[in-house]
Formats: sequence, structure tokens, C-alpha cells
Amino acid sequence: MLLAREAVESLGPLCMFFPSHDPPMWLEIVAVACLIWYVFILTVISIGFVQIRRNFSTVPPKAVSPTLPIASVPHVTILRPVKGLEPHLYDCLAATFHQTYPRSKLTIYLCISWRDDPAFPILQQLLADFPNYDAKILVEEEDPNLSGKDGREYNLGPNPKIRNMSRGYREAKGDIIWIIDCNVWISCGVAGRMVDGLCGLHPSSRGRKYKFVHQLPLVLDVPPSPHPTSPSSPPISSTSTASTSHLAGPLPFPQNLLSLAGGRLEEMFQSTTHAKFYTGINTCAVAPCIVGKSNMFRRSHLNSLTTTHPARSPGIDFFSDNICEDHLIGDLLWRTPVPASVLASAEREGRAPAVGPPPGTSNIRDVDTTWGNHFLLPGDLAIQPTSSLPLCQYLARRVRWLRVRKFTVTLATLIEPGVESLLCSSYGAFGLTSLPWCRARLHIPSSWPAFWLVWAANVAAWMAVDWVVFRRLRAGRTVERGPGCRVGAETGGEGWVEWGRRGWGGRFWRGRFGWWRFGAGRGGVEGEEVLGRGRYEGS
Repeated sequence: MLLAREAVESLGPLCMFFPSHDPPMWLEIVAVACLIWYVFILTVISIGFVQIRRNFSTVPPKAVSPTLPIASVPHVTILRPVKGLEPHLYDCLAATFHQTYPRSKLTIYLCISWRDDPAFPILQQLLADFPNYDAKILVEEEDPNLSGKDGREYNLGPNPKIRNMSRGYREAKGDIIWIIDCNVWISCGVAGRMVDGLCGLHPSSRGRKYKFVHQLPLVLDVPPSPHPTSPSSPPISSTSTASTSHLAGPLPFPQNLLSLAGGRLEEMFQSTTHAKFYTGINTCAVAPCIVGKSNMFRRSHLNSLTTTHPARSPGIDFFSDNICEDHLIGDLLWRTPVPASVLASAEREGRAPAVGPPPGTSNIRDVDTTWGNHFLLPGDLAIQPTSSLPLCQYLARRVRWLRVRKFTVTLATLIEPGVESLLCSSYGAFGLTSLPWCRARLHIPSSWPAFWLVWAANVAAWMAVDWVVFRRLRAGRTVERGPGCRVGAETGGEGWVEWGRRGWGGRFWRGRFGWWRFGAGRGGVEGEEVLGRGRYEGS
């Protein structure tokens, strides 16, 4: 009887199906695979967790590039594609004008599809409020490349965001392009630190230039802005506390679940799972991982790599036949060597003859002359406010983008369910309770009670880590206080139980619902669906 019991227990959670003395070989192989995946995911999460704790604790240091002699400060062209009204749209766009970068070295193009767009009056108000900036509204329907005597509508593919920005890209001043979605708010010092990262002046880069610089995105579920064409609320003071945050306060159950739960789920996902993996993968730098919220690169670099399409101009126009242009641009820059002409033109980029070694280096010989691929700007968040997002609208958007991503990042889309807490913890629990080595060395019994105990412990630890990450990102410790600081990251003031009930548990199911339905539909750019989606979304 004792031997029979030991034989059954040796098979772990699947023992009821295999009452033989020795566990099947395939079962051990599956258990090993599950355990390897579990350890891999925990490693990525740990790296992301440590980096978030380290980089998002204090306000980032002042940028170096704005302090250079004005002739040596790189010129930056900012493209802000706009379509429709977004929560706190005025504040998000005005953040571009509040940058502490030298005004003479900034060109701002507010790109919109047509003058009848409801956001057009907001753009006009911005130009009136900031008259001393090199800023202009560019209307797609007035683009000479797409209309007029020599223009042709088919000079570009159907990608609405590329068509919107095409003229601004072609007319850019200087070599550095910074694309920021219209629904993104940034701190006032981000422009300088983005340029520092690109040009090798950032303390974290040790003098190494980068091909591409981006920010960690963060979604905030906030109240709607009362007046879309004016600042939405008084500036956030540095002494504000969680108790006065405008992000706090539970909503009635039916309204919360059906009308506003989409914003809660998006906020929870971006502030926990996405933040950890986005930071961890970019720290390891094993593969390109970007979200098209706030990206900076060199126009000369992208142009030199996009000359093979006879019907498309070099640059972003090259990608106008595809959706997910942000991923495609980042992937191309990642995997392609930097042309010699670009290396030569960027040799003295952001450098002055009298300037010493870049920050983070002791002498000029410490400077890394090779270019890095992607640089995730530490400490600065690309904050996207969302408001009153219905659950059905949020789920429909997730399904749509999963259908697109299965063609652009197929492997990542297929394995996505396995990176979430419930399923990944199941993998780990199965491996730990099924392998004879774990039973012999770690004294973990092979039984269903042990499986569920290990699983519950993992989920609890996972939830604790997510809580710490959520609180750290929402604390607003890295947000610079200054003009236009109205959409800062503030602690919501929720307790542990309330936080878990209102968002954390639903975060897993929000992804699984979309993943189960992602198989239907087609990829690429489906004109009517994409053109009519109401905003430019990349996540």
C-alpha cells in the first residue's frame, strides 16, 4: 500500500491519470519546460522591478544638451499627430510648449487630418496661447503631396497616422525627429533628456549614442477635462498628497463596471505587468520592445534605410502601407547597421569643442564609439490620461490590436497569456510539484494540495510586487513641477483590498478575453476599420 501511494504521488498533480510506478518521460519534459519558462519570466520581472525601483524614485537630473552653446544644441522637430478629442487634450499638447529646451531649437508641428476635426479649435488656441514658438498646424487634406496640382492620394498608403505626419516629417528642421501621440503628457525637461540619450550625453549612456530613444508609457484614469480648449485644472503642487488626489474615489458598482472599467483595466495593466516587462526587456536589450507614444530618432538615419520602395519617399512614408509603424521603425533601426554617412554626420552631434567628456565618463577614452540600439529614458514617463472608457470599447480595442500584432510580432502574441500571473504561476507550480528533483532536493510533495499552495503563494507574491510597482509609478516622484504640470502622476490613495478588487484581478481576464478572440480578422491596414477608429492608438 505504501509503495502504491508513493508511486501515485511521484506523478504530481497529474498522478490520478497515470497510476504507474515511474512518471512518464513526457510528463517530466513538460514539467521542465514549464519550470524553465517560469524562471525566465521571474528573471525578466525581477530586472524590471529593480529598474523601476531605482529609476523612478526621484526627479531625473537636468539635461546636458540645453546647456551647450546654442550653436551646438541639436535642433528637434516635434510631430504631434492629432485626431479627435482626447481627455485633457489641451494639457497634453501644451506640455510640448513647456519644454525647457532652447526655444530656438524647437519646431512643433501639430498634424491633423482636416479642418473639420473637433480638435482643430484646440490647436488654434494653442498657437494663440504660445505665439513666440516655431509652431504650425499642418492639415493632411492640404498636403501638396496628397492633393493639388502635382499631388496624388495614392502617393501614400492607407496608414492614417503616417498620412497625417508625412508633411511634417518632410518639412522637419534639423535631423532629430520626436513623435509624440496627442494624448500623451510629458514633463518639462523630457526634450533635453531625450536628446541626451540619443546623442550620448545622458549619464546612463556613458557617452554612447543610440539609434532610438523612447519612454515608459503610463495610463492614468482621470476625470474628464471640463474645458477642452483651456487648461483643465490648477497646477499640481509639489506638496499635494494622496488624500487630495483627483484620481481617488470609488464609483458605484454598475457604472464602474460597465462605463468606466475600461480605463481602470488599462491603467492597471500599464502600471503593473506592462511596466515590468517593458522595463525588463529593454534593460536586457535582447529584442526591440517599444510603444509608439514618445519616440525620438534621426531623420537621416531612417531615410538612409528606407530607399528601396520605388513608390514611397524615404522616411516614415515607407511604412504607410502597414499598421504598427512604431514597431516597424524601431525594428528596422534595431537590426540594421548604422550607415557610414550617418555616423559621420552625427560625429559632433551635441558636442562643443570646449566641452569635456560626456557625463558618466572619466575621460574621452571611456566613451563608447559604437551605437546602442534602443535607449529607454530612465525616470521620465509618457503619461496618457484616459477618462470614462467603457469596458466594451476597451475590449474591442484590445481585440483589434491583437489581430494586428499576430502578424507583426507573432511569437510574442502567442506566448502573451503565459506571462500573466495566474497562468505563469500555474506553470511554476506544476514544474515544482511534478519533478522528482524538486521532491528530493526541495522537499516539495507531488500532490494537488502542494500544487495549489505553491500556486497561491506565487500569486500572492506577484500581487505584492505589482502593488509596489503600481504605487511607485503612480507616486509622481519623477514628475518635474513647473508650468503646465496639470496631468502629473499622483498616488490614487487606494488601499490594498480596494486596489485588488477594482483592477488587479480583472487585469488578467482583460488580456485573456482579447487573446481568445484575436484569431478572427485580418492583419495589415483595413481601411475603414483603421481610418475610423477615432484616435491614433498604438497599444
